Amino acid sequence: MMGGSRVLGIGELIRSFATLAIDMKKTAARRIAAAGASMLRQESRVIAQALGLRKTGALIKNIVIKRERNVPPGTEQYNLGVRHGRDLGNGKKVTKYLALNKSGRVVTRRQNDPFYWSFLEFTTKRRTGTPFIAKALENKSTEAIAAMEAQALKEVERAASK
Repeated sequence: MMGGSRVLGIGELIRSFATLAIDMKKTAARRIAAAGASMLRQESRVIAQALGLRKTGALIKNIVIKRERNVPPGTEQYNLGVRHGRDLGNGKKVTKYLALNKSGRVVTRRQNDPFYWSFLEFTTKRRTGTPFIAKALENKSTEAIAAMEAQALKEVERAASK
């Protein structure tokens, strides 16, 4: 359950934001959304480490935010999650190696691939989950909104000075 928040002076902020040029609105909106997302990413890394999920460090290193490209106009969206599997490379060279699975088949694995993150985040049949991303949202939702508000004020000041 998420707590509510109240932002005072939002009308003045919206009027100031409306005066920005269209390209400035897009970059400002991205920076504002990224400010909140990066705060949640940092908190989820702290929680994952506190829960003892640091065996190889792969899980904590691969907690990332990703900007969605196919969103409606006027909307900016960032996803917080764990990069894994095929997306792990992200343009970088990933070391692959051959391994034997339980049945004796040779399979290709990626080095430092936290494929198991969803087993930890979500409840499975055998165990209850140890959520680190959902807990970060619960813990830092008001701080993330405050960071977004502070970034919005910076963007309006930056645009006013130009």
